[in-house]
Formats: sequence, structure tokens, C-alpha cells
Amino acid sequence: MAPLEHLGAFHSGLLHPLLTPTHALGLFGLGLLVGQQPPGNRLLPQLLFLLALGGGLLALAFAVGETPASDVLLIAVAISGALVAAGFPLPRPPLSALAAAMGAAVGLDSPPEVISYQAAVIMLIGSGVGAALVLAIVAAITSRMRRDWQRIGVRVLGSWTAASALLAIAVRFAK
Repeated sequence: MAPLEHLGAFHSGLLHPLLTPTHALGLFGLGLLVGQQPPGNRLLPQLLFLLALGGGLLALAFAVGETPASDVLLIAVAISGALVAAGFPLPRPPLSALAAAMGAAVGLDSPPEVISYQAAVIMLIGSGVGAALVLAIVAAITSRMRRDWQRIGVRVLGSWTAASALLAIAVRFAK
């Protein structure tokens, strides 16, 4: 992630999850999926996402090498979108595993493009906060959609999320 002109390192990192299409799509898809679940199944996946995200960002701070995180994220987005489109509640273990995989992938796919180690760490912290906020907001909004037409709209958004991820996967692997 490159710092945005006229913004500090933290604010550049904060906006990074929204300005990186794969990350935004992933957070949106996972937020829809988590928000679609019964109230008792929403907290654990979000917490595991945050822990895995923190682990991925921490690994970047200690200069982990290149990873297939971007590919893993796209595959997880396709799965989460398909599950949203299916519209049925998931058991906690698979939902939590998917959330953790996406958190680690988002974290590992957020290398800052700055020279200063201090600025890089600040950007990584901003990215973590931004990703956590986006996920929580999308999940909260989705959980409030209880009318039939709203739930259908959520499922349609899930299908578009899956389709977008599958198109990105096809383009990436067609090279």
C-alpha cells in the first residue's frame, strides 16, 4: 500500500481496505455473511478475523516474505459470496475458519510501500483499524435487514460478490 498524498501514514492505512478492490470486496462479502447469521454466531467470527488480521499485519511488520495471500483472499471471497447467496445459517466452526483465513489474507496482502519502518507500522495499524471498522459496519447493517425483500437484496449482493471474485480469479490465473 502506498501512502496517499496529503494524508498521514495512519489515515492512508485506514483507507487502504476501502481503496484496495480485493480487500473491499472481501470485507464486504464477509460482513454480509456474518451479518446474515443468527445473533449468537456473529461475535466469534469477527473476533477471529481481528486476531488473524493482527497476526498477518504483525508478520508484515517483521518482514515476512511474499505469500499467496491475495489468491487465498479471492478464493475466500468467492466462497463467502456464494454462502451469502445461498442464504442459510452456518455452523460456527466453518464460519469462524473462513473469517480467520480472510483476516490473515487481508493482513498479509497489505504490505506498506514506505521507506520508514515507523511509517510502515503506523500504516499497518491504520489498515487493521480500517478493516475492522468496515467489517463491523457491514455486518451490523446486514444484521438489521430482516424484511424479506431486504434479505433477498443481501443474497443478490452476495451473488455479485461471488461473481466478481470468480472473474478476478479467472483473470489472474488466465495469464
